[in-house]
Amino acid sequence: MTKGLFLSLALCFSSLAMAHTAMPGPAFYRSLTNKIRPDGHFRIYMPDGRHQDVTYHFKFAKPIYPEPIVTDQNWGVGDTIRLFWDRIVFDDESYLEVGGERLPLTCVFVSGQDNRFSKGGMLTPEFLIRIYLVANDFACEGPIRKGWPQIGGKKEAWDTYMHYEVRDPTIMLPQDAVLRYRWNEINAVLIDKGN
Repeated sequence: MTKGLFLSLALCFSSLAMAHTAMPGPAFYRSLTNKIRPDGHFRIYMPDGRHQDVTYHFKFAKPIYPEPIVTDQNWGVGDTIRLFWDRIVFDDESYLEVGGERLPLTCVFVSGQDNRFSKGGMLTPEFLIRIYLVANDFACEGPIRKGWPQIGGKKEAWDTYMHYEVRDPTIMLPQDAVLRYRWNEINAVLIDKGN
């Protein structure tokens, strides 16, 4: 009983401390975008043993948004989830390599949520950052095609990208990676070389 009471009090004080902490501004979320690993090596495992390696390399060129878009979703008194979005164009030397084919990596799209101000359970990560490293979208207008549905065709503009999630911004470790290659999606596993 005492252990449960102590845990409840600790969670309550933790929530109160976060409630009085000032929420960070857009510059904080841009700093998270800037921490994305500029190099990555993933492997797609195939049942027949002919595994496929996927690598990427990028350098930031210029942000599309002057600062990230930030909005708060209030779920009740003292329960706020902060959502943020960012886009940055890559320089011309950036690439996504799939099976020996090198494609131009054109931009990153970040969609994240800061859960530190929420009453979420202990299993809710403080951050959930979804990262899309996009190939062949030189204007970085996606994910929905400009002019859709009036122009017809597919809704999505991105036929090729590497997507993963980050739950710990201190190490920016990619998790749950998915490669979309020419509209086909397949899971990939990070081969971490200590980056």
